[in-house]
Amino acid sequence: MRNTMNISASLLVLVMGFSLVACGNSSPTAQPPANNTEEQTPAPGKQPEESAVIEAEGILTGWADPHTVEIRVKEEPMSFQVGEDLQKSLDDIDDEDSVQFKYVEKAIQGDTTIKQLVLTEIAKVESNDGNGTNAGGNVTSDRAKTSELEVTVEGMTEKRPVTLAQGKGYSLYVFEPMVYDADDHELTMKIDPDYEVEIEKLPSDYNLNELKVDAKKDLSETGAVKQLSEEKLSNGPMKEAKLFMMSQNNKKTEYFIVKELDGNGFAFHIHAPVGEPSEGFLPMVYASINSIMNE
Repeated sequence: MRNTMNISASLLVLVMGFSLVACGNSSPTAQPPANNTEEQTPAPGKQPEESAVIEAEGILTGWADPHTVEIRVKEEPMSFQVGEDLQKSLDDIDDEDSVQFKYVEKAIQGDTTIKQLVLTEIAKVESNDGNGTNAGGNVTSDRAKTSELEVTVEGMTEKRPVTLAQGKGYSLYVFEPMVYDADDHELTMKIDPDYEVEIEKLPSDYNLNELKVDAKKDLSETGAVKQLSEEKLSNGPMKEAKLFMMSQNNKKTEYFIVKELDGNGFAFHIHAPVGEPSEGFLPMVYASINSIMNE
């Protein structure tokens, strides 16, 4: 009788064990994990915004790294990202070549104050009017891009480095402290643009007497007008000038100079405020003016 009861008890324990195992092996889909939502793929973040396409011109300075090129725009260096599909476009462009290009400003994700400049197109500027001049006024002349010119400042004569600049139908050399604006035909000091030279290529039928009358009227607004004779000009840097007029007051000196080169006339309106830069300004201006050549 005791053996029968022991067997029954053992069977009961065995059946309960199977029941517990069966409960423990129930399908996992019946009870989804509490952290199931954390395993879902997050939605993609918002892509950085891009500006509209911007067009510009400048001088190619060179590669900063395999994916970044530097272009000098109005004497200011700017860095641009270059994709692999655009890198071949730069194979035929040398450092210091003039270029036309397009780019976009791309916002950097997480920092809206910083913009990444990305090139979309670039091409070398070529001559388009048959005389070495291009629409943007960049250098396409056969003259050396860099040289040295002699200049006398404060009684000391020395040679200083210059860079070639291109105007419409002419080129000239410019000293480092100065910058030439091809669009406005102006030569100015970088530290103070009030020191300025306006360059005008005169028509073939210009009348020197008419220019003299107009210049006298303009210069008289500054002060008494003086015209330097050929004798006074003969020992100075502008000895080949066809006309040299000036006026001054306690704030500035104004000059009007006419020079001929291979039958072409050029007029130069020079504005020289009173100040420390004026000592080197005029000698450099005269040297640049005398370097002008027709193109």
